[in-house]
Amino acid sequence: MKKIILVVIILAVGIALGVYFQKQTKAQKIETQAQTDAERAGEAVKAGVQKVETVATNVAQHVEAGAQKVGEVATNVVGEVKQKMP
Repeated sequence: MKKIILVVIILAVGIALGVYFQKQTKAQKIETQAQTDAERAGEAVKAGVQKVETVATNVAQHVEAGAQKVGEVATNVVGEVKQKMP
C-alpha cells in the first residue's frame, strides 16, 4: 500500500513538472514574439519618421521656390509700373 502511494506521488510530481515546463516554453515563446513585434513596430516608426522628414523637406523646398517666383513676379511688376509712369 505504501508503494502505491509513493508511486502515485511520484507520478503526480512528474505530471506537475511536465505541465510547469510546458507552460514555461509557451511563456518564452510569447515573450519572444512580443519582443519581435516591438522591434518591428520600432522599425516601422523609424521608417515613418524618415518619410515624414522627407516630405517636410520637399514641402519646404517647394515653398521656397514658390516664394522666389513670387519675389520675381513682384520685381517685374514694379519694373513695368515704373516704365509706364511718366
